[in-house]
Amino acid sequence: MRSAVIFSCSLLLTMTLHAQQVVFREDFEESSLQKMAERWDDAKNVEGMFFSQDVQPASRGRHSLAMTYVAGRNTGGHLYKSFPRGFDTLYARFYTKFSKDHTPVHHFVHMGGYNPPTRWPQGTAGYRPEGNDHFTTGIEPVGTHWSWDFYTYWMHMRGCPDPEHFWGNTFHPDPPAPVRKDEWICVEMMIRVNEPVSSYNGGQAFRINGKKVLDMGKGFPKGYWVWDKFYPDPDSTAFEGFQWRNDDSLKINFFWLLYYMTDGAPGVRDTVWFDDVVLSTGYIGPAEQ
Repeated sequence: MRSAVIFSCSLLLTMTLHAQQVVFREDFEESSLQKMAERWDDAKNVEGMFFSQDVQPASRGRHSLAMTYVAGRNTGGHLYKSFPRGFDTLYARFYTKFSKDHTPVHHFVHMGGYNPPTRWPQGTAGYRPEGNDHFTTGIEPVGTHWSWDFYTYWMHMRGCPDPEHFWGNTFHPDPPAPVRKDEWICVEMMIRVNEPVSSYNGGQAFRINGKKVLDMGKGFPKGYWVWDKFYPDPDSTAFEGFQWRNDDSLKINFFWLLYYMTDGAPGVRDTVWFDDVVLSTGYIGPAEQ
């Protein structure tokens, strides 16, 4: 009976999102971690994961997925999914929760494109994309101040004072979007590639608990750069937009449920929970309670 209820709820979600294409969903209701991992293309530190009965409030299921990190033993974990044919616009919604005394996170959930598509994440940190190879953006609880920001690599990204390396550009919303620990948060991010490839009309946006926090495209928002960080400011110049690519074979073709950690006291365990992941070509929104 329980499985029938879960199936019915899954069917309802499909009908609700019928106007757009549901690309992938994961509710972590599989019978084992191994079966769950097999639905993804790459998984790291599955032994540090477990199914939890702590689920987001609107969940129709019984389980969420907990990823753990122990400083000095591992660097967290991930699940990675590739979509070889790619998309011009992609939305990703997921629920997440951080343990009460969680250590600052190094990197969090990412989405983007590789050309050619790959079944595992690539080591592109420190390099500015050329426009025909890759782009990526992450929704991240940045730094010790715990505020949601975008962390982005693309062909016109700004450099830091070191001319040899380009680290991800950070986009700060105004007002800030604080990360609340020890409670479930609905996160939704979107990328739209530029078309034609010579244009700057690409964009990205994210919502927290259904509220749009940051929306970026050609001509908006107004703001200013400090090295590799962009700060909204109504008295500054308009953002130029994103030329994510200069080759139309480069599309949005991966989603990376990433939990990458490097700090913390040795031996202390941090935990993050994920639930009800949905990827779609259109806006998804929070689950209805």
